[in-house]
Amino acid sequence: MANTHPLSREIFSVHSGQRFLLGKMFYTLKGEIGTGAVGIVRRAVADSGGEVAIKFLAPDPKYIELSSFDDVAERFRHEGIRGSRLDHARLVRILDYAENRDGISFSNNGPSNPFIAMERVHGRTLESYIKKTPKELRGQFFVDRERLFIALQLADALTHIHGKKIVHRDVKPANIFISSRTTRRGLPLVKLGDFGVVKWGDFHQSMSTGTLTMTHHQGLGTLKYMSPEQAIKPKGVTSKSDIYSFGITLYELFTGEVLASPHHVFQIMNARLTRGDAYAKFLGLGHDISGCETLCEKLLDCFLRGTDGRPKSKELLGCLAAQLSRLGDNEWTEEFI
Repeated sequence: MANTHPLSREIFSVHSGQRFLLGKMFYTLKGEIGTGAVGIVRRAVADSGGEVAIKFLAPDPKYIELSSFDDVAERFRHEGIRGSRLDHARLVRILDYAENRDGISFSNNGPSNPFIAMERVHGRTLESYIKKTPKELRGQFFVDRERLFIALQLADALTHIHGKKIVHRDVKPANIFISSRTTRRGLPLVKLGDFGVVKWGDFHQSMSTGTLTMTHHQGLGTLKYMSPEQAIKPKGVTSKSDIYSFGITLYELFTGEVLASPHHVFQIMNARLTRGDAYAKFLGLGHDISGCETLCEKLLDCFLRGTDGRPKSKELLGCLAAQLSRLGDNEWTEEFI
């Protein structure tokens, strides 16, 4: 196919039953888990019986410019190599990265696209969890033990990677996984996954629609989670960019509503600039935050256009922990492993 990159989705092909070697273990590909602008994720089963998720790099030219494919491939490689060095209970574990040049990892007639082997998390995304908030709670600022425990785990994950001088770049509910496993008291266990391998410039073609990625289960994702500085100078972003994205994620979690567009994010940013305390500012947004004013004040700081005043992930972790203790729950520390 003329003017087609060898990694392009247009010529990428895999099917169930194909076998490949990763490390010293043979695996067999199974069905598709999901698809996005950058790649396709399929299930795979090891000869030993273990199951993993395999993310193939196969950029979709409908969403990513052809000229950016090599840059995306380099970011994908960094994700695989760097991610495999991280080991934390609240991160989706990256097991290995395969360059797979000329399809060398496959037994025969396999793709030549690089791929990442990841832990497979059985459950659902945080986006799905938010969308299933009961109607009577949607739009309220609902800070209960369960949602605080979810937020606390995410803050812990970000604190860990930021301590390693790593920026996630793509914190949003669709990249956060709630496991089907729970704590002994039934609280959800959460993992942050899918480190960003793309930048704003990769998506010029999609700017008119405001879309960034497309996933098989959640439909179209949006640009609303991207910090202002990441949109302008993506290569120079710091951990404070993740804090901006995390703030939007927390707002959606506690209100039980997925914000429809970046304009709704700007509404929150503008509310922060109005006169009054956090209670008055949230009331202007239609939320009664009685009992969690301190947390909400810190949350609003995540929406600062400039990076200097945004809190660190460790500060958010402490603030969320304090709020959980205010609910009279003193047992959560025993489950926070």
